Amino acid sequence: MTRLIDTLPEPERVLDKKVIVLSRSRVGTFSLYQALKMLGYKPYHMYECVMGGTTQMMLFREALRCKYLGGGKPYGKAEFDKWFANYDTIVEIPQFFTEEFIRYYPDAKFILTEREMASWTRSMTNTAVPVFTSMHKFPMNVMGKIDSFMLGFVALHLTLEEVVYNGRGCNDAEGVRLSEADTRRVSKEAKTLARKDRLLVCRLEDGFGWEQICPFLEKDIPSEKYPKGNAPEQFKALLGEITAPAFRKASLMVLTAVLVPTAAAGWWYWQS
Repeated sequence: MTRLIDTLPEPERVLDKKVIVLSRSRVGTFSLYQALKMLGYKPYHMYECVMGGTTQMMLFREALRCKYLGGGKPYGKAEFDKWFANYDTIVEIPQFFTEEFIRYYPDAKFILTEREMASWTRSMTNTAVPVFTSMHKFPMNVMGKIDSFMLGFVALHLTLEEVVYNGRGCNDAEGVRLSEADTRRVSKEAKTLARKDRLLVCRLEDGFGWEQICPFLEKDIPSEKYPKGNAPEQFKALLGEITAPAFRKASLMVLTAVLVPTAAAGWWYWQS
């Protein structure tokens, strides 16, 4: 079966990977993504994936399904190089490919942020879980069938839920327990596999900002404040900002599909 990644043209050049963030989602990754941009890096984060449109989202979905769900030949270095050719820093995506990223990009610097487990689960419950749940319900389950952007968005999030919660669903207690176990496993793998001199491990509860990352990255501390975190309300606002244009377009298509035939039927009735 032909994979999407195989249909894409080879990049003219591939940027060397300078920083790889191995952290799970909801552990300061969005603010770190913003901070790395401020420091001059070109980071790829879930935000870039979604804003990149259907192709980027379906690439992420394909990579997940190939590794975890028997969807085809797993991505290797060539595939990741093609996908991330224009980026020198990768955030969030590596949490699902810890061993691969450490092996493929040994010269990069690796950052792992950790969080108290109950706090992480609570953050997921307040942000990601409502998104995953909404994918199974109207209007998202309909929008995903009539708009290409929403198709990619819904398909990716259904796969993310399946992988993160080990096929049990985000509202299943055993699924949550398994997601916590995976979070511990990712941290352990990162600490075991990455070279100690190229790995920065930070805990959010101990403070995380310029003072922690700049010395490690050999960068001067900026005069600007460290970016604000992606709290639940900010998460919802950001999600709305990303999906609103496609949602409006899909909604108009639904209204047109329903109202035009209805109006035509009414016109025929009154003319007959």
